[in-house]
Amino acid sequence: MGRLLLLLLLYTAGGRLYGQAIPDLSAYRTTKQKLYRLSVICDSLNALAEIAKVKAISEYALGITPADDFYNKSLFYFYLGVCYEADPKKDSCIRALETSVDYARKAKNPVRVKNGLKPLIYIYANAPGYSSQSDATIKELLGIIDTTRNEAEKAFLYGNIGTYYNLKGEYTREAHYLLEAITILKKLIDTGEVKDREEVVVSLMNLGLMYYQTGQTEKGLYYTRETRSYIVNTQYYLAHYYKQMSEGLLLIKQPDKARVYYDSLTAMLKLPQSGIAEFNNRIYIDLAFSEYYLGLNRPDSALLYAGKAARIAEKWADEFSWSSINFMRGKIYYYLKDYGKALRFLISSEKMIQESDPNLNVQLLQTLARSYGASGEYRKAFEYYEKYAPLRDTLYKEAAEKSIAEAEAQYQNKEKQQQIDIKNMQIEEAKKEKIWLASGLGMLTLSLCLLAVIYRDKKKNAAILDKKNRELAVAISELEDANQTKAKLFGIIGHDLRSPISQVYQFLKLQQLNPKALTEEQRAQLSEKIQTATGSLLETMEDLLLWSKTQMREFRAHMQPVAVAPVADQCLKLLHLNIEAKALSVEKDIPESAEIYGDPYYMEIILRNLVQNAVKVALPGSVLRLGYRSERAGQIISVTNEGHPFGQDDYLRIVGNGNTSQGLGGLGLKLVSELSEKSGLQIRFSTPSEGITTAEIISRVPADGE
Repeated sequence: MGRLLLLLLLYTAGGRLYGQAIPDLSAYRTTKQKLYRLSVICDSLNALAEIAKVKAISEYALGITPADDFYNKSLFYFYLGVCYEADPKKDSCIRALETSVDYARKAKNPVRVKNGLKPLIYIYANAPGYSSQSDATIKELLGIIDTTRNEAEKAFLYGNIGTYYNLKGEYTREAHYLLEAITILKKLIDTGEVKDREEVVVSLMNLGLMYYQTGQTEKGLYYTRETRSYIVNTQYYLAHYYKQMSEGLLLIKQPDKARVYYDSLTAMLKLPQSGIAEFNNRIYIDLAFSEYYLGLNRPDSALLYAGKAARIAEKWADEFSWSSINFMRGKIYYYLKDYGKALRFLISSEKMIQESDPNLNVQLLQTLARSYGASGEYRKAFEYYEKYAPLRDTLYKEAAEKSIAEAEAQYQNKEKQQQIDIKNMQIEEAKKEKIWLASGLGMLTLSLCLLAVIYRDKKKNAAILDKKNRELAVAISELEDANQTKAKLFGIIGHDLRSPISQVYQFLKLQQLNPKALTEEQRAQLSEKIQTATGSLLETMEDLLLWSKTQMREFRAHMQPVAVAPVADQCLKLLHLNIEAKALSVEKDIPESAEIYGDPYYMEIILRNLVQNAVKVALPGSVLRLGYRSERAGQIISVTNEGHPFGQDDYLRIVGNGNTSQGLGGLGLKLVSELSEKSGLQIRFSTPSEGITTAEIISRVPADGE
């Protein structure tokens, strides 16, 4: 109830919070991404009970959800229904949750259907006029239980249905479903299929509380005690355990033992992580002690514990808890014959108790009538008695109906058991007849079995032969794939190494054929350049060969952030002789921290081919520029050269016409096209001005989880 009041308070601030609740979604390009982000935020805010913000976000999300996106419509109507739980009339809550279930059915999503039905059964139970919908919902949830193979999910649904029957006051059915849930969860915990031992705690506590409500306190204490062995880490569960044990022990008149649990909960309040749940549990233990001592006609002791509850409530209590405290103090002052104080406290609690608890409301009206009568205000006393009498009669009638329903259920169970016994006797007779029939059919069965064995052997041999044929087909397919992969790898290695090796070979040939054409200093410089180029070439060869081994079985990209500067430096080192031969100037504007999302080996091959092509067509003595920039859509590496212009249409024509000749229209650009496609990159050629060509490698933004 405390949560319901918190929801009401949050609703009043909903309009002011609307603008603040909607997050900045500019980083998300698609509506689907925005809706996913909003759903994550709603989950977080729900956990924090930020109901007004959840409502604002849900209404905004429904406004941008496409008409055919049934899943998200179901999801955000569900959030909206949870927000409307605090509405006493429940109509808005029911409409939102029913709409969520309708959209879940259209989306053919059984999980969303189930998630919408679970809160609906509680709302129907607390709202008048929804009995038929309530019965239909329970029937559907039981159907889900019968069809699901997930035992843990069965247990949780049994627990939900048990709680529903508690709200309806049908305790026999509640006990049945809670015991089903407990039995399944204990088994799953023992076998290790459910790792969290605390999953069974709620059902055990609810079962113990149900026995308190039906006057079977000893049974209630038994199940409450059992709860303790399953509580591991959750402080809220432990605090509720102390409260429930104290309440049960007070019901069987053992206040000294109850005070032990009272003291344990009091000690918890000193822990830094204690919060509203722990303090509210302590308030209700104080009220239980007050009720106990009032029943012993010791109003002074009862007032002492009510005062303790009020002191804690000053900081921690919600409106319902305050109403409970004031109602208790009103009853105590009535016993003390201080009718002025009694009426003041009783009147202050009247509104909230009237809205929240019919049983408590009947007691309150009776106490108000008596207090007004004792103070001489007979007209007021009569007014409250007029309110009290019909409500009392209604509750008596409901209690009688529930008792009749319980008795009828027990009778039906006995009748069904008798029917089962008769059926068992009939089954035994049928078994004897089957034995005689079985002996008569034995020989026929044996003959059929021999025929079946012969047929089975033939079928088995045919299956083995078919299996071998399929395995051979798979092996042939894998061999073809491996051959194609090897051909690609040899093409990459040959293409990427041919140009650097050719340049080194030309310099060596020049030195051999005309050694005197070079001075000693020029020969030394040339040797140093050749050594640098061959060293870089060797590193590239080792990298390519190592990478080729990883790709022999499967030609596949391994996506990750790639540092751009080292890749660019390695490409320039490998093509150093080619660049120097054309007297090109290199301008590299790539920060050391620059990264691009892709496969590191694919990235190096793509960039190397683009730089190599740029060097080939660049005008002698011109400038070769390598650049990097980051944009909202991704990161971009650019290679710019001066020479014959080459645009995007040229690129698409070459990679699409199957031409495998060398040069700009050859294997290099086809490798660039294939590898960029595999690693999710985009290649774009442009001619920003006359005689200038720019090739760009454009990365995508990695998706969530990559």
